[in-house]
Amino acid sequence: MVKNSSTSDIESISASLVAEQPVVPKRKLYFINEQVEWSLTKYLWTGCTEVYLRDEIMSNASELIRQIIRKQGLHTIYPGQEESSFGDLLNTAWCQIEKTLYKYRSCTHCRICFNPDRPNDSVLYVPEEREYGIKTIPEIIKLVPKCKKCGTSFKKVPMVDPEQGIYGGTTTLLYRGRSKVFNMWSQVARTVILAYIKKEGRDRKNSGTYMHHVGQRRVGQSDALTRFIAEAREMFKYHDDFLKIIDHFEKLLENDDRPYDGIISKLSGNGAIPRNTVINFLQLVKLRSHDFTDSPINKSESIRRDNRAGSSQNNDQEE
Repeated sequence: MVKNSSTSDIESISASLVAEQPVVPKRKLYFINEQVEWSLTKYLWTGCTEVYLRDEIMSNASELIRQIIRKQGLHTIYPGQEESSFGDLLNTAWCQIEKTLYKYRSCTHCRICFNPDRPNDSVLYVPEEREYGIKTIPEIIKLVPKCKKCGTSFKKVPMVDPEQGIYGGTTTLLYRGRSKVFNMWSQVARTVILAYIKKEGRDRKNSGTYMHHVGQRRVGQSDALTRFIAEAREMFKYHDDFLKIIDHFEKLLENDDRPYDGIISKLSGNGAIPRNTVINFLQLVKLRSHDFTDSPINKSESIRRDNRAGSSQNNDQEE
């Protein structure tokens, strides 16, 4: 069947448009999950003994930990908030992740029928719950020589290096982690760092120096309370029970962070002074509050007098 000229023109135009369409570059990521998974797979094949593979893996982990600390501001809630504290947190998470490398597990898939949206359809071998290590390519081919779904015969070569969006393996096999390493390491790093910060804070508060400081700390007093105690002593200098209450109140201010909680029972000295006497003392203080220098009543009166004086001066100026 001969095609007409209009059809051939349309096909040529569409082909030229497809050829001229620019290739969209992939985002440059500091952590490429496929490459890290392939390095972990090879590291477990060597029995976790190859140092260069370990260093290659942990270089990615170090950058991931740095990004987590900076993004969530974890170094700002750690005492110090400087470069040394950042390094302490980085080293803590680095050591914990390095200890968990041997726990990595991956499944083998048929590359021909692998679908990222439905990866379970192309799984060839799933490691058992307590199985250590990862099956090598010859072991997988020996167990499953051909794909049951597409009928592809698996081969040991040629190898495929991992890239962004491409898993490592051969042209017919690929190795994919059971969970994303990025997510797993992020959770491990965040949990370890927060636990380390909490432990350091707890140890600091339980140290002998801090406990001694808290035990010997004196609660600061304001000048208003000092004046109130002196004026109250002068006001009730002939009442022995009221003077004892004032002594108890002064001790509370020195040693108690919250003297106002249960103040009646505290001022009574645990039953040494009757509660009715304490209540009468508080009522008298309230009734004679205008006799104290720092009383709110006196302050309000002085403000009113100042306002009256200011208004009278304004009126005189206007006249």
